[in-house]
Amino acid sequence: MIYVVTGVILGLLVGLNLNLVYSPEYAVYISITVLAILNTIFNLLNLNTKGELTIVKSLTHLLADLVFGLLLAYVGEQLGLPIYLAAVFAFGNNIYQNMRALVNFILEKYNKNE
Repeated sequence: MIYVVTGVILGLLVGLNLNLVYSPEYAVYISITVLAILNTIFNLLNLNTKGELTIVKSLTHLLADLVFGLLLAYVGEQLGLPIYLAAVFAFGNNIYQNMRALVNFILEKYNKNE
């Protein structure tokens, strides 16, 4: 667990100190990618609490989320419509549901220990 916390802290420090400049045209794609990764992380945490986590599932979830979100963003840009927002709302909803399930799991585990 200490390796995970150390990795997250180091990743945040390095990421915040790097001055990466990207074109504003890629802002939609970067935001969709970040949301897809967050969605996958929370989904995998939820699967781990249920004991259903496998490497194949984790890679499949990540690839499916990335392809779905980036495809919506690309098609939306080609049509001139902000349909990437559908992916934003879907990822946000999934993140919320998985966080709620994790909180319920923690509360149930805490109540059993009392």
